[in-house]
This record gives sequence, C-alpha cells and structure tokens, in this order.
Amino acid sequence: MIIEIDMTSETPIYTQLVYQIKLGLIQGKIHPGDSLPSVRSLAGDIGINLHTVNKAYKVLVGEGVVTQVKKGYEISKETPPKISESYKEEFKEKLFDLMIDAAVFDIDVDGLLEEMKENLKGDGADV
Repeated sequence: MIIEIDMTSETPIYTQLVYQIKLGLIQGKIHPGDSLPSVRSLAGDIGINLHTVNKAYKVLVGEGVVTQVKKGYEISKETPPKISESYKEEFKEKLFDLMIDAAVFDIDVDGLLEEMKENLKGDGADV
C-alpha cells in the first residue's frame, strides 16, 4: 500500500492518512481482512509521529472501516462497513456543505460525479 502525504497541505496529516487508506480500499489496492502496517512501521515509513498514525487508525475504527484485532489493525471484513449514526450525521453535514457550494458556484453536479468516479477508479474498482 502506497501512502502519499503532503506535508505542506493545510489538511491535517491524520486526515490525509485516513483518506489514503479509504482510497486504497476503493481502488482495490487493499481489501477487507487485510492487515494494516503497525503504527510504528507506518509512522517510520512515512516519517510522521506515532500518535498521528494512531489517531488516523482510531478514526477509521470509529467509522467502521478498520477493526482493531489482537495483532494490530485490519480492514473491516464487513462490506460495506457498518457506519455509526454519528458518522452518518457528520457525512450528511459534509454533503450538505458541498451541495451548497455546488449551487453557489454553479458547479455541474453530474459532471462532477463523473469526474469523481474516474478519479476514484483504481485497478478494477467498481465505483
């Protein structure tokens, strides 16, 4: 799994890590049941703090995308992962904010959806 973190981005590193793992799942680069690298290993590979990786993994556990197992963390075997009610509400709020921006800036939502599908496709991903 290749993780690309932009250290100059305004997006927090743990958030970038969360989305990189989700993107890997969507693109078929990682699969349900796959083990994630240990916190120490991933932090060392990327050159970030252990607490940052741990925070990202905890977010993913809270969302149901990752489960904590005896030996570390793995991608949830539930497909799709079970979403918590609190995350479902947070997701709806994010989507509502995006819909407002799309309307204000006259963004073609259909075209945007097509572009998103193309960008999310990986090796055989069905989006």
